[in-house]
Amino acid sequence: MEGINGDMKNKKKIILIILIILLIIIIGIVVAYKLIENGVINRENFKFNVENISSTPVNTVNNDKNKENIEWDEITEEGVNEELLFQNVNTIDLEKIAALLQSLSAEIAQKEKEDINFYLSAGWYKYTLDSQQFNEVINMGNDAIKPLYLIIYKSPNQGSYEYICAMALSKLVNFDDITDSWSTSKEFLEKFNQKVINNRER
Repeated sequence: MEGINGDMKNKKKIILIILIILLIIIIGIVVAYKLIENGVINRENFKFNVENISSTPVNTVNNDKNKENIEWDEITEEGVNEELLFQNVNTIDLEKIAALLQSLSAEIAQKEKEDINFYLSAGWYKYTLDSQQFNEVINMGNDAIKPLYLIIYKSPNQGSYEYICAMALSKLVNFDDITDSWSTSKEFLEKFNQKVINNRER
């Protein structure tokens, strides 16, 4: 009888452990989906508005990949001169870039919602690099640099949209030492600003 009771207790323990594991897995899946859902909401909440930016379009003819001609008078030790930054950003380029990368961000959000593996495996990163929208922005060359900076700078969020903008900006500037050393768009911007200031002091 004691042996039977012992077996029953062991079986109950095993069943309890299995139930706990299943519960943890279910909670994990629910949390993952909630994170995806929140990411989508955050992306949808940020619509870059250029209507209130009065700027004179800047004709940047230089679309090559040599960034030596880009001046960053807007970035100082005291911070960013917003008025000067707005003046030096072409609003047509800004609207085009915002539309392209918001569209890409919405596509990624939809794929993440439909496929948990795409979300968990960070498939969005390669998807971004291969996307028509991202490459269209990259092909704008110098014309895309300051609009991308402005989007990251003015956004109150640090979601995937801003991260994709930072990815694009990092590909368009010759700041190799900061290319892989950031994890959020705001961290990228801090390193970017410091690099500009350090380069100026040389």
